[in-house]
Amino acid sequence: MDEEETVLEAVDVVLPNGAHMYVAASDIDGGGATKTAVAEYDFDSVVEALKGLSEVVRGAFASAAPTKTTVKIGIELSVKAGKLTALLVGGGAKGALDVTLEWDREGSGSER
Repeated sequence: MDEEETVLEAVDVVLPNGAHMYVAASDIDGGGATKTAVAEYDFDSVVEALKGLSEVVRGAFASAAPTKTTVKIGIELSVKAGKLTALLVGGGAKGALDVTLEWDREGSGSER
């Protein structure tokens, strides 16, 4: 198997509201995501990773004070040491983060 080929397996994930969802996740420990003793994975670590990343991105552009910011974040879900993990990834030639900043020149935008 090619080193760059990623094998995805369906794993049962418990969302913060208690709902279950199957997600495609790769195993970065090499044991097989569905071959572990873990029957279901908690999504909270992924939510916390996205919250932390959004705080960093928001802080990075605070001094520029755009009236609108659009950020596209590419993540891949993986299993590491029996826990669901979010990996920041980029697809093809695109980066992992696409950022668009907009300023309202007329000043009609709301203050943030």
